[in-house]
Amino acid sequence: MSRPVLLMTLRQRWLATLLSGLAVVLVVLMTGALFPSLGDAIGKLELPEGVSELLGGADYGSLTGWMRTEVGAVYGPLVIAAAAITGISSQLAGEEESGILGLLLAHPVSRRSLLLAKAAGVAISVVAIAIMTWLGLIAGVAIAGGGIGVGKLAALAAHLALFGLACGALALAIAAGTGRRAVANAVAAGIAVLGYLLNGFAPLVSGLDWTKYLTFFYYYTDGDPLSTGVDLAHLAILAAAAVALTVVSVVLFRDRDLRA
Repeated sequence: MSRPVLLMTLRQRWLATLLSGLAVVLVVLMTGALFPSLGDAIGKLELPEGVSELLGGADYGSLTGWMRTEVGAVYGPLVIAAAAITGISSQLAGEEESGILGLLLAHPVSRRSLLLAKAAGVAISVVAIAIMTWLGLIAGVAIAGGGIGVGKLAALAAHLALFGLACGALALAIAAGTGRRAVANAVAAGIAVLGYLLNGFAPLVSGLDWTKYLTFFYYYTDGDPLSTGVDLAHLAILAAAAVALTVVSVVLFRDRDLRA
């Protein structure tokens, strides 16, 4: 891995990382502040099963259900997946399109080292956003009156981080194989959204229930980290997917003719 490329990537990503993390923190704080006045009034929504699953159970009557629905099921994964996908596609495919990669590779740095350094820089960004989310959750829960342990909040942040890393690795593989930023963004985001929908609706269709096991969202949400803590098996699967996709990226990037 190239240390100079890693440091350059971190410098380029720090502002986007900070803004993404602060956006999540702000939403979490507002979510916590609204719970005392709205949680009991709304209660548990009676929604179709698939829609309820998409919203993390749609249980607004408890603080755990409130945070799971508002942060864990929607806003958290949306922000961290977007940061991972757009971050890695801009760093790899975007710089290839602009000609920056050609200049970098004119120096004594291998394609493998360059790709891994850029992937590591975006991975650090994703983990930083997850840590900021955790800190925001601690503050948001305190504002709401407490009731969720710090360990359970850390479990949600850990699941968010691994989910983001898996989504980023998917975008990395597409960017490494195509060299096109728009393609990497669109395909990776499309697969993530499809996974979100499959995880919610596939169990309702006879014969399609198995497809939820192909989605990152299943391994992110099924263990319900806010209620039960870290699901090590599911985290291991997300980590294995991220590593496997990174290996595929190295091979694709090594063997492809880059655009000048």
